[in-house]
Amino acid sequence: MLSTAAVVLAAGQGTRMRSRLPKVLHPLAGRPMIAHVLDALERAGIEQRVVVTGHEAAAVEAELPSGAVAARQEPQLGTADAVRVGLTRVPEEVRHVIVTMGDAPLIPAELFGALLHEQAEGNAAMVLLAARVADPAGYGRIVRDADGGCRAIVEEADADAETRAIDEINAGTYCFDAAWLRASVGAVEESPKGEFYLTDLVALARGAGRRVRVLDAPRPELAMGINDRVQLAAAEGLLRREVAERHMRAGVTIVDPQTTYIDATVEIGQDARIEPWTILAGRTAIGEEAVIGPHATLRDSRIAARARVWASIVEESSVGEATQIGPYSHVRPGCEIGPDCRIGNYAELKKTRIGAGTQQHHVSYLGDAEVGERVNIGAGAITANFDGERKNPTTIGDGAFIGVDTMLRAPLTIGPGARTGAGAVVTRDVAAGKTVVGMPARPIELRRRRSEGIGSGTNGRNPEGEPGERNLQPGGSAARPDA
Repeated sequence: MLSTAAVVLAAGQGTRMRSRLPKVLHPLAGRPMIAHVLDALERAGIEQRVVVTGHEAAAVEAELPSGAVAARQEPQLGTADAVRVGLTRVPEEVRHVIVTMGDAPLIPAELFGALLHEQAEGNAAMVLLAARVADPAGYGRIVRDADGGCRAIVEEADADAETRAIDEINAGTYCFDAAWLRASVGAVEESPKGEFYLTDLVALARGAGRRVRVLDAPRPELAMGINDRVQLAAAEGLLRREVAERHMRAGVTIVDPQTTYIDATVEIGQDARIEPWTILAGRTAIGEEAVIGPHATLRDSRIAARARVWASIVEESSVGEATQIGPYSHVRPGCEIGPDCRIGNYAELKKTRIGAGTQQHHVSYLGDAEVGERVNIGAGAITANFDGERKNPTTIGDGAFIGVDTMLRAPLTIGPGARTGAGAVVTRDVAAGKTVVGMPARPIELRRRRSEGIGSGTNGRNPEGEPGERNLQPGGSAARPDA
């Protein structure tokens, strides 16, 4: 039977963010702000999570994870009205309801659990989360009674000098007796502004003789909501520091946490080493003993054990065990690089699969390619995969050798063990084991036969009437007289 539920308030416009993006969707450590709230509630054991939407409701609802349900507040008439709307999606058998804000992403699951325990054990109508801050300006002050409970929440505009001196503020997160909340939220009176405020429930509870308890946040900075981009940046720093510390305690070396940016969704294996000025974003996973950085950026990628990515970018791709990438390489989306490969300086790949033991050397490009095992891609070699209308594939077989500055005009197949000479422009398929040279590239045997026509009464032309060509070796250079 369900015993707990949470109502997350996410209907407001968030005008102080000065953004077209709804405030709760602003990214924080790689995830929308509200995702952190819902995740913490789930880890606290909250079975039912209801998100009250309003401003840009469709956009917010599209980002909700499975297990969270939405309730629209139209029009937006204040926090008490938002809770009333949210309760329509909460099952009747629920006994405890947490109410929190979609813009308070740093509240840990343990604090939600503490609120639930305080409300249940104290038989209180409500428990509110408080924070003691150095500068309480702009927040509602908590006025305590003789027993330490909450006597009132006084907004700053209504506070006298003595009340303004109180440094304990309302953080905007609560735990309610569900039955009492259902019976009382509709009794909140309309304010002069035409809205209904949740804080008015304190007076209603006190008037009914019910207890209102206060739980102080051990770390006030984690309890606060985010109202503008300055606070968003501060929250980003706090969350990233906690993420880095979690990985380090799990056996990951992070050389300089202050210059390392790791999203909350990243996984890192034991004994991996993260060098300075590295960004690990999205659903990236790093294997054991891998070395990432310095100056590496990885997004939504999987890096296997003992691989190294140095001063390079890897996007939406996978990298095999003990493979080395960089410096200054770019692995674009859709790549699968096998184990024991070497991707050198200024190499670029896009939507390409590379087999084990293959080497791609500097200033080279592979796009829409299927490359076998133990292939050599020479410096400056490229696949010309775009014909102006479509992207065309290139297939390179196991053990092939692609010479420096080779241009492979797709669609094209290079057979296993085939070779291209330096500077070759390959426009036709190359059979297994064959060597092609020249521009356009042709089998070296054909080049040699045609070169025999030079000086034999053909005016420098071969028997087919084409200009005579020098005998080229596999490397593409002219044959020596003693070759």
